[in-house]
Amino acid sequence: MKSTYYVLVEPVDGKEYANQTKDGLILNVSIEDFKSTQRLARVVGVPEAMSLDVFVGEIIVVHHNVFRSNYDMRGRLKKSNYLIENSLYYVEPERVYMIMRDGEWKMFGDYAFVEPVKRSTEGYHSNSAAYVEMVGRVSMIDESFGSVHVGDLITFQKESEYEFRINEQKYYRIPTKNIVAVL
Repeated sequence: MKSTYYVLVEPVDGKEYANQTKDGLILNVSIEDFKSTQRLARVVGVPEAMSLDVFVGEIIVVHHNVFRSNYDMRGRLKKSNYLIENSLYYVEPERVYMIMRDGEWKMFGDYAFVEPVKRSTEGYHSNSAAYVEMVGRVSMIDESFGSVHVGDLITFQKESEYEFRINEQKYYRIPTKNIVAVL
């Protein structure tokens, strides 16, 4: 299949929503909640008008709205705006975040994936938040970024994180320009 400027994909396992654990526990039944939309896609076509380091058959992580259905003002179910036909969708290259290559996740674009740091529960005063705000440990980042590396504890700009769940692990996707400092 040929594409001009978009990556053509299908949802992994044919599912638009990833709302079950490996044990079969259903986490969510609402399509309104973006956290349950499928983020894993299989590439079926790559853009011919530009050079991208993405190949047919690879698994990629995409934006949550790619497969997301919703209800319109009258309560009618509307399929994703990215749907072409059946289970074929298009994705702008800017909405591709990671690629599974040689059994490992590789970054795509100017983002870092960061594991949130759990808040200590020791002491008498504790905030109800489970994670330390604006702090995380880098799990994935493009090697060419330079001053920040996998394993570094970083702080980032407020509200620059975006939650992802990949293989039941929680990550924040952070634009690299929003990383403030290595702690």
